[in-house]
Amino acid sequence: MVTIKLMAVLKEFAPGDGSLELAYAPGMTVADALGATDLANAKVKYSVMVNNKRKKPEAPLEDGDNVIVMPLLAGG
Repeated sequence: MVTIKLMAVLKEFAPGDGSLELAYAPGMTVADALGATDLANAKVKYSVMVNNKRKKPEAPLEDGDNVIVMPLLAGG
């Protein structure tokens, strides 16, 4: 099982409270998991953390991983 949690304004791109669980499949990547959300329609840039470490879309996932997606913040 892989858990995905979308934070802040990104919650609207997943059903319910912005979190979902996916059945793990061998060879699954971060991009594969995010494909279960509607993030392709997001006009907000975001960062992905897997088990509290920043990861790229091509990074492999393992059974039990926690994926957190956060919008990037800007300031000045």
